[in-house]
Amino acid sequence: QRIVKEKFLEERKQKIANKPLVPMNQRQKEYIQLLEDKPIVIATGYAGTSKTYIPTVMATDLFMTNQIEKIIITRPAVSTSKSVGFFKGTDIEKMSVWLQSVLPIFNERLGSAALEIALASKDIEFIPLEVVKGMSINNAWVLVEEASDLTREEVIKMVTRMGKNSKLVLAGDVRQAEIKEGSGLAWVTEFVQRHNLSKNFGFVSFDDVNDIVRSEAVKDFIVALVRDEREAKKGAK
Repeated sequence: QRIVKEKFLEERKQKIANKPLVPMNQRQKEYIQLLEDKPIVIATGYAGTSKTYIPTVMATDLFMTNQIEKIIITRPAVSTSKSVGFFKGTDIEKMSVWLQSVLPIFNERLGSAALEIALASKDIEFIPLEVVKGMSINNAWVLVEEASDLTREEVIKMVTRMGKNSKLVLAGDVRQAEIKEGSGLAWVTEFVQRHNLSKNFGFVSFDDVNDIVRSEAVKDFIVALVRDEREAKKGAK
């Protein structure tokens, strides 16, 4: 177990207090509340809505103050691009290339030196999905990127890995799912609601274009995509 000296603990608490996580809209506020209250949280919706940013910040702050021991980031190895197979390094090093979206967040909250130590000690770890499926996870946060590309079986295996004081976040956009046989994220969303598992599962959908906070350019682009999708559906009738 990691031991953080009281002096450093107070410094870290002050650092967090100086830069608190502040929701930018009502949907983000609901998301933060769910992440505080529920052991498993499902987040779906448009790109640029902070589905990844918010849980990464919260996990990092808990890690800094020694409230959790580990942060695990993973994602399904599904993509329209096969170029990752040509990257140099081990499977885990290739995995890190796919997960560049979270590294700036870790660096922002922890600082480069602390991040380097956490990565070297594997307190923060990028793990291929196949490895996670064989673990029993306690006192940690697990964030699954691009969870819309999980299969039903992979979702089941991820959920059943979670132990005491653990958090699982499944974040993705079902609209962008690459898998052909059906998204496990869509399945588990329906499954949780149908069986009324709200005691331990939280669900938030960033399905309004006004939830997009990344940039006006991204928002305008997605609005146009949605308009095209609606017109295509009308034409297909």
